[in-house]
Amino acid sequence: MLAVARQAIANERMRTKPFALILVAASLSATAINAKSAEEEILAELRALRVQIEALEARVAELENQPAPLAPENAEREGNQRKWFDYMNVELKKAEIRASGPWTKASTWKLIKKGMDAADVIAALGEPTDRKFSVRKDTDEIFYYRGDLDGSGEQVEGEVRIYKDKVRRFVVPDFPE
Repeated sequence: MLAVARQAIANERMRTKPFALILVAASLSATAINAKSAEEEILAELRALRVQIEALEARVAELENQPAPLAPENAEREGNQRKWFDYMNVELKKAEIRASGPWTKASTWKLIKKGMDAADVIAALGEPTDRKFSVRKDTDEIFYYRGDLDGSGEQVEGEVRIYKDKVRRFVVPDFPE
């Protein structure tokens, strides 16, 4: 009986060995398939990284070909200088415009009389360089005529005070000789 039992165990082992071999082979093939998928995934990621590196190298090359930006303190100083020059340019043009026109001649101021219409003053002297409204009871508006007429840096100023659209009083500029 012992021999029969040993024979039965041997037969059982023979039947399970192919099954175990099939299991081992299946797991090895699944591992190989997974390894192949992982390899393809890694290759795809590597290709994508190479494309990114090429794009970044192109950007770096482009930036290296551009002139270097100013240091922040220099850029700020240059920006302030530029603003100052722009401001001075505008002011010089304004001064040039202000210092031109009929009001710059003493002869035109001789035409101005008390009681004259404000529109006639503007027709004779030109547009004022500045206008201010007054809070005084005897003046509604003041026309200022200002400018550096001889380039000395000193302003020449005349004014006409208007009340109820008529000249109330005026001050002739002190023209340089």
